[in-house]
Amino acid sequence: MAGSLRLSSNSRTPVQRKATFVNIAIAIGLQVIGSFLFASGATLQHLGVKGTFDPSGKTSSNRLSLGGMLRLFLIRKWLLGLLLVFSGAAFHLIALSMAPVTVVQPVGILAVPWSVLLAAKIHGHQIPRRIWSAVSVTVVGVVGFTIFSSLFATGEKEFEFNPILISFVVVCALCAILSFVATKAASWAKAMLWSSVGAIFYGLASGMMKAAINLVQSDGFSLLDWRVLTVIAFMLACYGLGVWMIQQGYASGPAEITVGTMTTVDPFVAVVFGLVVLGEGSGMSFGPSIGMVVSGAVAVYGVVLLSRDHPDAVEERRQAAEEAAEALATAHALQMVDPQGSGEAADSPRDVKSRQRGTEA
Repeated sequence: MAGSLRLSSNSRTPVQRKATFVNIAIAIGLQVIGSFLFASGATLQHLGVKGTFDPSGKTSSNRLSLGGMLRLFLIRKWLLGLLLVFSGAAFHLIALSMAPVTVVQPVGILAVPWSVLLAAKIHGHQIPRRIWSAVSVTVVGVVGFTIFSSLFATGEKEFEFNPILISFVVVCALCAILSFVATKAASWAKAMLWSSVGAIFYGLASGMMKAAINLVQSDGFSLLDWRVLTVIAFMLACYGLGVWMIQQGYASGPAEITVGTMTTVDPFVAVVFGLVVLGEGSGMSFGPSIGMVVSGAVAVYGVVLLSRDHPDAVEERRQAAEEAAEALATAHALQMVDPQGSGEAADSPRDVKSRQRGTEA
Protein backbone atom coordinates (compact mmCIF):
# COMPACT_ATOMS: atom_id res chain seq x y z
CA MET A 1 0.00 0.00 0.00
CA ALA A 2 1.78 3.12 -1.23
CA GLY A 3 -0.26 5.88 0.45
CA SER A 4 -0.68 4.35 3.91
CA LEU A 5 0.58 1.50 6.00
CA ARG A 6 -0.54 -0.73 8.80
CA LEU A 7 1.69 -0.47 11.88
CA SER A 8 1.08 -3.77 13.62
CA SER A 9 -1.40 -6.53 14.27
CA ASN A 10 -2.65 -8.47 17.29
CA SER A 11 -2.63 -11.72 15.30
CA ARG A 12 0.70 -13.00 16.65
CA THR A 13 1.85 -16.46 17.64
CA PRO A 14 3.08 -17.16 21.22
CA VAL A 15 6.67 -17.23 19.92
CA GLN A 16 6.20 -13.83 18.31
CA ARG A 17 4.69 -12.41 21.50
CA LYS A 18 7.63 -13.70 23.56
CA ALA A 19 10.08 -12.17 21.11
CA THR A 20 8.18 -8.88 21.37
CA PHE A 21 8.41 -8.90 25.17
CA VAL A 22 12.14 -9.61 25.00
CA ASN A 23 12.64 -6.78 22.54
CA ILE A 24 10.70 -4.40 24.76
CA ALA A 25 12.75 -5.41 27.81
CA ILE A 26 16.01 -4.85 25.93
CA ALA A 27 14.72 -1.55 24.57
CA ILE A 28 13.86 -0.33 28.06
CA GLY A 29 17.33 -1.32 29.30
CA LEU A 30 18.96 0.58 26.44
CA GLN A 31 16.83 3.62 27.21
CA VAL A 32 17.89 3.54 30.87
CA ILE A 33 21.54 3.68 29.79
CA GLY A 34 20.67 6.39 27.31
CA SER A 35 18.97 8.45 30.02
CA PHE A 36 22.15 8.44 32.11
CA LEU A 37 24.25 9.44 29.13
CA PHE A 38 21.80 12.22 28.37
CA ALA A 39 21.81 13.53 31.95
CA SER A 40 25.60 13.50 32.02
CA GLY A 41 25.85 15.27 28.69
CA ALA A 42 23.23 17.86 29.67
CA THR A 43 25.08 18.63 32.89
CA LEU A 44 28.37 19.17 31.04
CA GLN A 45 26.70 21.31 28.38
CA HIS A 46 25.05 23.43 31.06
CA LEU A 47 28.43 24.05 32.67
CA GLY A 48 29.87 24.98 29.27
CA VAL A 49 27.07 27.43 28.51
CA LYS A 50 27.18 29.01 31.98
CA GLY A 51 30.90 29.55 31.59
CA THR A 52 30.28 32.02 28.76
CA PHE A 53 28.31 34.41 31.02
CA ASP A 54 29.25 36.66 33.93
CA PRO A 55 28.86 34.52 37.07
CA SER A 56 27.84 37.59 39.10
CA GLY A 57 25.00 38.45 36.71
CA LYS A 58 21.34 37.50 36.93
CA THR A 59 21.06 33.99 35.51
CA SER A 60 17.48 34.22 34.28
CA SER A 61 18.41 37.27 32.17
CA ASN A 62 21.06 35.37 30.20
CA ARG A 63 20.32 35.02 26.49
CA LEU A 64 22.58 33.05 24.18
CA SER A 65 23.26 34.84 20.90
CA LEU A 66 24.09 33.16 17.61
CA GLY A 67 27.76 34.06 18.12
CA GLY A 68 27.65 32.62 21.62
CA MET A 69 26.09 29.45 20.24
CA LEU A 70 28.91 29.07 17.72
CA ARG A 71 31.55 29.72 20.39
CA LEU A 72 30.24 26.72 22.33
CA PHE A 73 31.90 24.48 19.74
CA LEU A 74 35.26 25.72 21.02
CA ILE A 75 34.55 24.65 24.62
CA ARG A 76 35.78 21.13 25.35
CA LYS A 77 33.38 20.59 28.24
CA TRP A 78 30.41 21.45 26.04
CA LEU A 79 31.69 19.24 23.22
CA LEU A 80 32.11 16.30 25.60
CA GLY A 81 28.55 16.85 26.75
CA LEU A 82 27.42 16.88 23.13
CA LEU A 83 29.20 13.57 22.55
CA LEU A 84 27.41 12.02 25.51
CA VAL A 85 24.06 13.38 24.34
CA PHE A 86 24.66 11.87 20.88
CA SER A 87 25.61 8.57 22.51
CA GLY A 88 22.37 8.63 24.46
CA ALA A 89 20.50 9.41 21.24
CA ALA A 90 22.12 6.37 19.60
CA PHE A 91 20.84 4.12 22.39
CA HIS A 92 17.48 5.83 22.02
CA LEU A 93 17.39 5.13 18.28
CA ILE A 94 18.19 1.44 18.79
CA ALA A 95 15.49 1.22 21.46
CA LEU A 96 12.94 2.84 19.14
CA SER A 97 13.70 0.25 16.47
CA MET A 98 12.86 -2.51 18.97
CA ALA A 99 9.74 -1.17 20.70
CA PRO A 100 6.92 1.38 20.24
CA VAL A 101 7.69 5.03 20.92
CA THR A 102 4.96 5.00 23.58
CA VAL A 103 7.02 2.52 25.59
CA VAL A 104 10.57 3.72 24.93
CA GLN A 105 10.23 7.48 25.14
CA PRO A 106 8.83 7.91 28.70
CA VAL A 107 11.64 5.84 30.24
CA GLY A 108 13.85 8.85 29.64
CA ILE A 109 12.36 10.47 32.76
CA LEU A 110 15.12 8.70 34.69
CA ALA A 111 17.40 11.46 33.44
CA VAL A 112 15.82 13.79 36.03
CA PRO A 113 17.10 12.03 39.16
CA TRP A 114 20.37 11.36 37.34
CA SER A 115 20.82 15.09 36.70
CA VAL A 116 19.92 16.04 40.28
CA LEU A 117 22.50 13.62 41.66
CA LEU A 118 25.15 14.75 39.19
CA ALA A 119 24.58 18.44 39.99
CA ALA A 120 24.83 17.75 43.71
CA LYS A 121 28.07 15.83 43.17
CA ILE A 122 29.61 18.53 40.97
CA HIS A 123 28.64 21.50 43.13
CA GLY A 124 29.11 19.69 46.43
CA HIS A 125 25.77 20.61 47.97
CA GLN A 126 23.02 18.64 49.65
CA ILE A 127 19.75 18.09 47.80
CA PRO A 128 16.80 19.80 49.57
CA ARG A 129 13.82 17.64 50.40
CA ARG A 130 11.52 19.83 48.30
CA ILE A 131 13.62 19.04 45.22
CA TRP A 132 13.27 15.31 45.74
CA SER A 133 9.54 15.85 46.27
CA ALA A 134 9.31 17.67 42.95
CA VAL A 135 11.32 14.93 41.22
CA SER A 136 9.10 12.25 42.77
CA VAL A 137 5.93 13.97 41.58
CA THR A 138 7.38 14.26 38.09
CA VAL A 139 8.48 10.62 37.97
CA VAL A 140 5.11 9.37 39.27
CA GLY A 141 3.28 11.39 36.65
CA VAL A 142 5.44 10.15 33.78
CA VAL A 143 5.31 6.54 34.98
CA GLY A 144 1.51 6.74 35.09
CA PHE A 145 1.50 8.27 31.65
CA THR A 146 3.78 5.47 30.43
CA ILE A 147 1.55 2.74 31.85
CA PHE A 148 -1.58 4.07 30.20
CA SER A 149 0.10 4.78 26.88
CA SER A 150 1.96 1.46 26.63
CA LEU A 151 -0.87 -0.83 27.76
CA PHE A 152 -3.48 0.65 25.49
CA ALA A 153 -1.41 1.40 22.38
CA THR A 154 -2.78 -1.06 19.85
CA GLY A 155 -1.09 0.38 16.75
CA GLU A 156 -3.67 -0.78 14.18
CA LYS A 157 -4.73 2.51 12.60
CA GLU A 158 -3.69 3.29 9.05
CA PHE A 159 -2.21 6.75 8.57
CA GLU A 160 -1.13 8.90 5.64
CA PHE A 161 1.60 11.46 5.05
CA ASN A 162 -0.58 14.57 5.44
CA PRO A 163 -0.99 14.29 9.24
CA ILE A 164 2.81 14.30 9.57
CA LEU A 165 3.03 17.55 7.62
CA ILE A 166 0.21 19.12 9.62
CA SER A 167 1.79 18.12 12.94
CA PHE A 168 5.07 19.79 11.93
CA VAL A 169 3.35 23.08 11.02
CA VAL A 170 1.24 23.10 14.20
CA VAL A 171 4.24 22.42 16.44
CA CYS A 172 6.29 25.18 14.82
CA ALA A 173 3.47 27.67 15.39
CA LEU A 174 3.04 26.57 19.02
CA CYS A 175 6.77 26.85 19.69
CA ALA A 176 6.88 30.35 18.21
CA ILE A 177 4.18 31.44 20.67
CA LEU A 178 5.92 29.80 23.64
CA SER A 179 9.22 31.43 22.70
CA PHE A 180 7.58 34.84 22.86
CA VAL A 181 6.03 33.99 26.23
CA ALA A 182 9.45 32.90 27.53
CA THR A 183 10.86 36.38 26.89
CA LYS A 184 8.13 37.93 29.07
CA ALA A 185 7.88 35.27 31.80
CA ALA A 186 8.90 35.46 35.47
CA SER A 187 12.56 34.76 36.17
CA TRP A 188 11.97 31.32 37.71
CA ALA A 189 9.89 30.20 34.69
CA LYS A 190 12.24 31.25 31.88
CA ALA A 191 14.43 28.14 31.89
CA MET A 192 11.34 25.93 32.05
CA LEU A 193 9.68 27.67 29.10
CA TRP A 194 12.78 27.78 26.88
CA SER A 195 13.38 24.11 27.68
CA SER A 196 9.74 23.30 26.94
CA VAL A 197 10.10 24.73 23.45
CA GLY A 198 13.22 22.65 22.86
CA ALA A 199 11.57 19.57 24.35
CA ILE A 200 8.54 19.94 22.08
CA PHE A 201 10.85 19.98 19.06
CA TYR A 202 12.77 16.98 20.43
CA GLY A 203 9.57 15.05 21.07
CA LEU A 204 8.36 15.71 17.55
CA ALA A 205 11.78 14.69 16.23
CA SER A 206 11.47 11.37 18.05
CA GLY A 207 8.05 10.85 16.53
CA MET A 208 9.40 11.71 13.08
CA MET A 209 12.26 9.26 13.63
CA LYS A 210 9.81 6.50 14.45
CA ALA A 211 7.66 7.44 11.44
CA ALA A 212 10.68 7.23 9.12
CA ILE A 213 11.61 3.83 10.57
CA ASN A 214 8.06 2.56 10.04
CA LEU A 215 7.96 3.89 6.50
CA VAL A 216 11.27 2.25 5.55
CA GLN A 217 10.41 -1.05 7.23
CA SER A 218 7.04 -1.23 5.43
CA ASP A 219 6.41 -2.45 1.90
CA GLY A 220 6.23 0.20 -0.79
CA PHE A 221 8.54 2.78 0.84
CA SER A 222 12.23 3.02 0.01
CA LEU A 223 14.80 5.16 1.77
CA LEU A 224 14.83 7.54 -1.20
CA ASP A 225 11.04 7.91 -1.32
CA TRP A 226 10.17 11.61 -1.19
CA ARG A 227 7.93 11.07 1.84
CA VAL A 228 10.70 9.34 3.77
CA LEU A 229 13.17 12.08 2.85
CA THR A 230 10.68 14.76 3.89
CA VAL A 231 10.10 13.11 7.25
CA ILE A 232 13.87 12.90 7.79
CA ALA A 233 14.17 16.59 6.88
CA PHE A 234 11.46 17.43 9.43
CA MET A 235 13.31 15.35 12.03
CA LEU A 236 16.62 17.13 11.42
CA ALA A 237 14.92 20.56 11.52
CA CYS A 238 13.29 19.68 14.84
CA TYR A 239 16.59 18.56 16.31
CA GLY A 240 18.32 21.74 15.13
CA LEU A 241 15.65 24.03 16.56
CA GLY A 242 15.52 21.95 19.73
CA VAL A 243 19.26 22.29 20.31
CA TRP A 244 19.03 26.08 19.98
CA MET A 245 16.15 26.36 22.48
CA ILE A 246 17.69 23.93 24.95
CA GLN A 247 20.89 26.00 25.08
CA GLN A 248 18.70 28.99 25.98
CA GLY A 249 17.33 26.89 28.82
CA TYR A 250 20.84 26.06 30.02
CA ALA A 251 21.76 29.76 29.90
CA SER A 252 18.76 30.94 31.94
CA GLY A 253 18.59 28.32 34.71
CA PRO A 254 19.96 25.15 36.37
CA ALA A 255 20.56 22.00 34.35
CA GLU A 256 18.08 20.04 36.48
CA ILE A 257 15.21 22.27 35.36
CA THR A 258 16.11 21.86 31.71
CA VAL A 259 16.52 18.10 32.03
CA GLY A 260 13.30 17.79 34.05
CA THR A 261 11.35 19.80 31.51
CA MET A 262 12.81 17.93 28.56
CA THR A 263 12.22 14.47 29.97
CA THR A 264 8.62 15.38 30.76
CA VAL A 265 7.50 17.38 27.73
CA ASP A 266 9.57 15.40 25.22
CA PRO A 267 7.87 12.04 25.86
CA PHE A 268 4.43 13.64 26.01
CA VAL A 269 4.84 15.13 22.55
CA ALA A 270 6.36 11.91 21.21
CA VAL A 271 3.58 9.80 22.71
CA VAL A 272 0.82 12.07 21.42
CA PHE A 273 2.44 11.93 17.98
CA GLY A 274 2.63 8.15 18.21
CA LEU A 275 -0.97 7.82 19.34
CA VAL A 276 -2.57 10.30 16.96
CA VAL A 277 -0.36 10.38 13.85
CA LEU A 278 1.24 6.93 13.86
CA GLY A 279 -1.96 5.31 15.06
CA GLU A 280 -0.44 3.55 18.08
CA GLY A 281 -3.49 4.41 20.19
CA SER A 282 -6.33 3.79 17.76
CA GLY A 283 -7.98 1.34 20.15
CA MET A 284 -7.64 3.46 23.28
CA SER A 285 -10.92 4.05 25.15
CA PHE A 286 -12.05 7.10 27.11
CA GLY A 287 -10.85 5.84 30.52
CA PRO A 288 -7.18 5.36 29.63
CA SER A 289 -7.23 8.68 27.78
CA ILE A 290 -8.37 10.45 30.96
CA GLY A 291 -5.69 8.58 32.90
CA MET A 292 -3.04 9.85 30.50
CA VAL A 293 -4.27 13.43 30.83
CA VAL A 294 -4.27 13.30 34.64
CA SER A 295 -0.84 11.64 34.78
CA GLY A 296 0.52 14.21 32.38
CA ALA A 297 -0.84 17.05 34.50
CA VAL A 298 0.83 15.55 37.60
CA ALA A 299 4.18 15.34 35.80
CA VAL A 300 3.95 18.93 34.57
CA TYR A 301 3.10 20.06 38.10
CA GLY A 302 6.26 18.32 39.32
CA VAL A 303 8.36 20.24 36.78
CA VAL A 304 6.76 23.52 37.89
CA LEU A 305 7.65 22.69 41.51
CA LEU A 306 11.20 21.84 40.46
CA SER A 307 11.53 25.17 38.64
CA ARG A 308 9.97 27.25 41.42
CA ASP A 309 11.62 25.61 44.43
CA HIS A 310 15.09 25.01 43.04
CA PRO A 311 17.71 26.62 45.32
CA ASP A 312 19.00 28.78 42.46
CA ALA A 313 15.51 30.12 41.78
CA VAL A 314 14.89 30.75 45.49
CA GLU A 315 18.21 32.59 45.80
CA GLU A 316 17.50 34.73 42.74
CA ARG A 317 14.09 35.72 44.15
CA ARG A 318 15.75 36.63 47.45
CA GLN A 319 18.30 38.81 45.69
CA ALA A 320 15.55 40.44 43.63
CA ALA A 321 13.60 41.22 46.82
CA GLU A 322 16.69 42.77 48.40
CA GLU A 323 17.34 44.89 45.32
CA ALA A 324 13.72 46.04 45.30
CA ALA A 325 13.94 46.96 49.00
CA GLU A 326 17.15 48.92 48.42
CA ALA A 327 15.58 50.77 45.49
CA LEU A 328 12.56 51.65 47.61
CA ALA A 329 14.77 52.90 50.43
CA THR A 330 16.77 55.04 48.00
CA ALA A 331 13.60 56.52 46.53
CA HIS A 332 12.33 57.30 50.03
CA ALA A 333 15.64 58.98 50.94
CA LEU A 334 15.51 61.13 47.80
CA GLN A 335 11.95 62.11 48.65
CA MET A 336 13.10 63.23 52.11
CA VAL A 337 15.87 65.36 50.58
CA ASP A 338 13.63 67.10 48.03
CA PRO A 339 9.92 66.36 48.55
CA GLN A 340 8.72 69.07 46.14
CA GLY A 341 11.40 68.61 43.50
CA SER A 342 12.66 72.17 44.14
CA GLY A 343 16.29 71.24 44.58
CA GLU A 344 16.28 72.28 48.25
CA ALA A 345 16.85 69.79 51.01
CA ALA A 346 13.88 69.11 53.25
CA ASP A 347 14.18 69.55 57.03
CA SER A 348 14.94 66.35 58.81
CA PRO A 349 13.06 65.56 62.06
CA ARG A 350 16.24 66.45 64.00
CA ASP A 351 16.35 69.94 62.34
CA VAL A 352 12.71 70.59 63.16
CA LYS A 353 13.23 69.73 66.83
CA SER A 354 16.31 72.00 67.00
CA ARG A 355 14.33 74.99 65.68
CA GLN A 356 11.53 74.30 68.11
CA ARG A 357 13.94 74.40 71.06
CA GLY A 358 15.47 77.67 69.76
CA THR A 359 12.06 79.31 69.50
CA GLU A 360 11.09 78.32 73.04
CA ALA A 361 14.38 79.76 74.37
